[in-house]
Amino acid sequence: MTITQTLNRTAGRFTTLVVNKGATNNTFCAQITSATDKNVRFYDVNADANRVVPTASVVYARSGKVQFRKPRK
Repeated sequence: MTITQTLNRTAGRFTTLVVNKGATNNTFCAQITSATDKNVRFYDVNADANRVVPTASVVYARSGKVQFRKPRK
């Protein structure tokens, strides 16, 4: 399953989302709004804000038993 499919399956549910930004990873408690091949739109529960990040920067997503982990290079 691709990252886009995984994120769209978790849409509306609380999702742990880890995004790589430079040398650090940011972890979000998110509700996914939509996911495309280019961007992921989500509501950041902790910051009470809507965010958009590049799909390529998502390294981990999990909601219940649905999970995606980007393979290490």
